[in-house]
Amino acid sequence: MTRCRCVCKSWSSLIHSPFFVAAFSNFRKSTTNFIFKNGNRFFSSKIEEEQQGEGGGNKYKVPIPTPLAEISYRNGCIALDHYNTNVHKLQSVHGLVCSSFKCGPVFILNPTTRESIQLPHVNTRGFDTYHFGFTPLTNEYKVLQVISSWELGKWNHWLNVYTLGLGRDSSWRPLQVDPAMEIWTLHTGTSSTGSLCVNGAIHWFNNRRKTIVVFDVREESFSLVPLPEDFSQEYNDIFDTCSKAFASIVEVGGCVGVLVGRSWKHYKIVLWILKADQNLVWVKETITITEMLREATSVQALGTIHTGELGLCFNGTLEVDNPTLHLHLYNMKSKQYRRLDFVFSEVAVDPLYTRPIQLVTSYSDSIIPLK
Repeated sequence: MTRCRCVCKSWSSLIHSPFFVAAFSNFRKSTTNFIFKNGNRFFSSKIEEEQQGEGGGNKYKVPIPTPLAEISYRNGCIALDHYNTNVHKLQSVHGLVCSSFKCGPVFILNPTTRESIQLPHVNTRGFDTYHFGFTPLTNEYKVLQVISSWELGKWNHWLNVYTLGLGRDSSWRPLQVDPAMEIWTLHTGTSSTGSLCVNGAIHWFNNRRKTIVVFDVREESFSLVPLPEDFSQEYNDIFDTCSKAFASIVEVGGCVGVLVGRSWKHYKIVLWILKADQNLVWVKETITITEMLREATSVQALGTIHTGELGLCFNGTLEVDNPTLHLHLYNMKSKQYRRLDFVFSEVAVDPLYTRPIQLVTSYSDSIIPLK
């Protein structure tokens, strides 16, 4: 899209207007986009629904993955050029992607328009964690920075907020926290699995307290949500057989969901869904996994995609003679699976590269401008 940006002022004003941006997003709701990583190369694909059925019979829509294509516009995709799985987190929110370093700059990327910007760097002496969010009430994107530093025998924490948008003061603002809130509880812990923005609030998992931290993007305030009573028991059962157990937080039908990582080794995935966050109503779902996923070394829960199904990705090493990556879609109502295959071209497969293919992130289409 950036190749065709030479338009008259009236057209430029139209396509950048909030009304047009919102209309485009609504029009593209029936698709989900993905970014994959193989070695130092990145690939993109998407799932679109195609209508099938002939004549007067019943017509139905079937999700079809497009062939994976290598991302060739790397010079305009700064956030991906600097991506490294060991020190980065990629967070996708309402069409934009935030790529953050542990101790470095933060990039915001719009994969649809191929635009990216780098946020001002804040020099810190500690460990930085970034959380990306959007509030539909004011159509604002914000980045929350949590700085943690070990000094004089104790942890110290500071908070900064950056608001995206044209015409705004492009700088980080210090954020004051309610004195009643113990600020150390805002730290994710050592096994962070990222954060999730749902309904104008960013959620992430605190390993030490076994709670969910909630940041209201509009009000810039915090709250804590306790996990279900039986979560600790399920977590400990997994941990006893696999010391690498961790909690993941995913979106399930517009709600916050929590599951225990590596639980597929027990032939099941236990998922808790926060159906009403104000009343703290947790609903427990136990998902029996397929035989193929039982043998997986890494299973990534994506949350629900545009079809309403829960996505489970089997990250594995591509075979040269069968370069296919599988995405399993689980229907929460029928309890049934279906599988979608993402096919890599033979050129994309490096026979000397033995590390698993990674699904880096999923995102929705958006034409919101960054510059």
